[in-house]
Amino acid sequence: MVKNANNYACNSTHIYEADVILKDIDVFVPQGYMEYRQARWNGEDHTNTQPLVPEPLQISSELQVHVASNDISKFALDNYLNLPLCTEPDSEGRWIPIDAIPFDKSHLPKQDNFERVWLPYNCRLYPYSYEEFAECTSKKHNLIHWFGDSNTRRALKKISSMGSWCSKPDEVNTQLCKCNDNAESLGQQDPRLPMIPINIVPHSKIMHFRWGGLTQINNPPWLNTFSSDFANITDTPSVAIFALVNWDVAFSTRSFFIQQVEILLDKITEYYPSASTEIIVRTGQYYCCAYDQDIFWKRKFSRLRTLYFNQYITQAFQKRFGNERRLSIWDVSQLSERRPYKAREEAAQTCAPNHARAELVDIENQLLFNRLCN
Repeated sequence: MVKNANNYACNSTHIYEADVILKDIDVFVPQGYMEYRQARWNGEDHTNTQPLVPEPLQISSELQVHVASNDISKFALDNYLNLPLCTEPDSEGRWIPIDAIPFDKSHLPKQDNFERVWLPYNCRLYPYSYEEFAECTSKKHNLIHWFGDSNTRRALKKISSMGSWCSKPDEVNTQLCKCNDNAESLGQQDPRLPMIPINIVPHSKIMHFRWGGLTQINNPPWLNTFSSDFANITDTPSVAIFALVNWDVAFSTRSFFIQQVEILLDKITEYYPSASTEIIVRTGQYYCCAYDQDIFWKRKFSRLRTLYFNQYITQAFQKRFGNERRLSIWDVSQLSERRPYKAREEAAQTCAPNHARAELVDIENQLLFNRLCN
C-alpha cells in the first residue's frame, strides 16, 4: 500500500455518502481505501486492468461503532434456528467462526477452509446432503437445463459425485481442488463437449450446456445452442440456470455484453415460453485483490468490473422476466466478497482462473439446493 498526499488535499477532497447497516454484535472500526483513479478498474480501454495498489484514506483510529447485545434482535445468532428456511439464493449473510456458534452445529451447512460458516441474516440454510438434493429433484425437478463455464463444471462435479469430489482430507489442498480441474473429466464425460447429460437419479437429469459466457471466443458460438433442433434434443425443464459474467468480464466490452444479453433474453423467451420454467441467474465469481497477469489471456478481471457486470445482468433479467415468471438470482459473488480479507487474498494468489475452491463450491451449491427444495 502507498500513501498519496492528494487524498488529504482540501481542494481535491471528494465526499461520498452511503448507508451501512451493522447487524452483528461487535465493535466496528471503519477503514477506507482509494482503489483506483480515473476508472482504471475498467479494462475497456486498457490492455489489462491496472495493478491494484490501494491508498489508505485518513480516518481517525478513535472512530468506532459499538453494536450492543440485544436479546430480541432477529439477527442475533441465538435466534438463527428460529428463522424460516431460505427460499432465495441471494439472501444477505455473513461468515461466522465455527467456534462462535451457540447452538448444535449439525444444523449448519459445511464450513470453508478457514473454519467459518455462511449464515444468512433473514433465513436459515437447511444443510442438504447431496443425496437429499437428489431425492428432492426426483420429486420436484425431473429436468434442469444448466448453461455455464468451468465454475459450473466444478459445481456439477460435486453434484454428480454426490459430494465425494474433492472431499477427502488429503485432496482438498491439491491444485485440482483449490483451483484448476480443467484436465479432469466430468464424471465419465469429456468436459469440453458442448452438451453433457448428467443423471442425478433415475428420474432426474441435468442437461449441462458448456458456455464461456456470451463472448466471441465460444467454440462453437453460444447461439448455436439454440438451433432448430434444440426443442427436439430435450423436454421442457422445470428450471433453466444461466451462469454468466466470468468470461464476459474477462474478454468482452460492456457494449458487446449488453448487446449479447438482449439476444439471450430473446432466445429465452422463444425457447422457454412457458412460465412453468423457472429462470435462475448465477452471478460471476467475486474477484479480489489483484489483476490478471497472464500474458497469453490478457483477462480484464477486477473487483469493480465484475460487480458492474453482475449488477447489469441482474437488472436485465429482472426487467425482462421479473413480472412474468419465477426468477431467482444465485448470488455466489457475495459469498466470497464477505469472506475475511485473508481468505480472499489466498484465492487471488493461488488461482489465476478465479475458481472457487471445493469447500466453497459446496456452500455455493447449498444456496441453490435451498432454493430448489425448500
